Amino acid sequence: MLRINIFTQPIRLDYTINNAKSNLRTTQPKVQLETTPTTVEIRQPQGNLTINQYPCRYSIGLKNIADLARDIAAKGKQTVMETIARIAQEGDQMAQIQNKTNAIANIAASSTISEVPDITYARIASPDINYQANPVQFNPKDGNVDLTLHRGIVQGDYQRGSVDIRIAQYPDIEISTVDVRV
Repeated sequence: MLRINIFTQPIRLDYTINNAKSNLRTTQPKVQLETTPTTVEIRQPQGNLTINQYPCRYSIGLKNIADLARDIAAKGKQTVMETIARIAQEGDQMAQIQNKTNAIANIAASSTISEVPDITYARIASPDINYQANPVQFNPKDGNVDLTLHRGIVQGDYQRGSVDIRIAQYPDIEISTVDVRV
């Protein structure tokens, strides 16, 4: 009887695999903000206050030299005019001889009578008050925002993978026949 022997030898492959490599290097992005604040400079210069007490003092009789001299001159002029009028009137009384009165006695009697001074209520003048305000000095300065952007960088180094296939053993089929006797 014939017997068939079949020997097979499978293929044997050797693989050399290099994996793909990706090296990524990154630089982080940066944002730089520099701010200058808004400022306001406000100054209020002092105002000028002027108080003139002279009208108040003048009304109670405290006068400066020029006003005192002028008032005394006016009073002197008035006194001279009144004295001239009085003397003229006394002369007129003495000249009236037709009256049987004693003119000198009447003049002497009337000169001894003095008038009672009147009390006069007068207001005291207010002082002159003057205030001059100085305006506010207002100086605003704008703020500022400086924005500086540094972009991030991505550097990539990519190495492709590779597959190297080598046949270590080729396939083979061996078929033989053997005569076997029984």
